[in-house]
Amino acid sequence: MKNAILLLLGLFIGAVGANIVGNALRARDAYARGTMDVMQHHYGSLRENLRAKQCNATKTAFALAQLRALSNEIEPAVYPDSTPESAFREFSSRLRDALDTGIATAPADCAALAPIAEKVGKVCDECHQQYR
Repeated sequence: MKNAILLLLGLFIGAVGANIVGNALRARDAYARGTMDVMQHHYGSLRENLRAKQCNATKTAFALAQLRALSNEIEPAVYPDSTPESAFREFSSRLRDALDTGIATAPADCAALAPIAEKVGKVCDECHQQYR
């Protein structure tokens, strides 16, 4: 009986310890995950508008502006205490360039938005292949 109680107590303490460690690890990456989730939301809205062939210039401009603003947060979110490596900085720079091009061209229809969304998606996919 004493061994069973000790075993249960050990399992309980181990579960609590694992929960504490898991929460600490999630909190460490929360800013980076949150930034990527919001970017995914805005990029997803662009993709949905393209699929539905309802590319409203105002909504497109808003989504591109939000993506551009969030692109400035990628490096501090992923590397909060250090300088990002050169490949990561290159991906961030390419994303900002693609978004700047999209904002400058101000796509008013789906035909103009499609290549911009494709370029942004390609940069995102390439970065995620290397860093996910």
